[in-house]
Amino acid sequence: MMDFDERLRVRLGRLDGAIPAPRPPSVSAAALRNAAMAQALPSRKKRGRRVVILLAAALLLGASVATAQRFLFPDVPQPALEAALAEVFAQSDCITASDATDAIRARLAALGYADWEIEPRSGAADARCVTAGLVTPYHVVILFPAPGRDVLEALGGVADELMRRCLGRNDATELVSSVLTSLGVADFSVRADPWGPQGAPLDQIDAYRSHVDAGCFVYVGIQDGRNVDLWGRWP
Repeated sequence: MMDFDERLRVRLGRLDGAIPAPRPPSVSAAALRNAAMAQALPSRKKRGRRVVILLAAALLLGASVATAQRFLFPDVPQPALEAALAEVFAQSDCITASDATDAIRARLAALGYADWEIEPRSGAADARCVTAGLVTPYHVVILFPAPGRDVLEALGGVADELMRRCLGRNDATELVSSVLTSLGVADFSVRADPWGPQGAPLDQIDAYRSHVDAGCFVYVGIQDGRNVDLWGRWP
């Protein structure tokens, strides 16, 4: 009569035997032919392939390290750099991407941030003015197209005027266009589409809605430094 340990050993052996053995992966005839051809190649070609594979692996590894570094910077505040950027843009009501890049790069070097990059976003290179923002975890200063302080102040006056008067689509568009043209802004657009943005200062939202309901057009904002949005009824 078998003891408990022996019975357990026999039972486990039966269970193990009942489990089907893993089947080797099927190999197509084409794969077998390719393998045979690879074995038939001269050793010099094999060495050449190994060199190419190793070189590709090294390039991928280098790219991975460079990419990883962009993600591994600590997300910490940069008050010194923020103050330097504020100083750059405080010196002029409007600064181009080229001038901003030179000024920012000089301050990055002075602060010991030479590893940071400056990246213009779409439209910034050709914009009348730009502004900048930091993406600390990437060590990047991003340039965005901007209208400039003079344009913002003028459009603030336009917004007030559109609330004082009740101008329709054509008259409101003409007012904005004449102001931008007088400031030397080129390649701008004034959009007053029903599918466009609708907005107002938080403390005036009810007044803006009432003005629009009365058939008047109001100023919403400016995008990309050159595209002004108006809000009004359609048609």
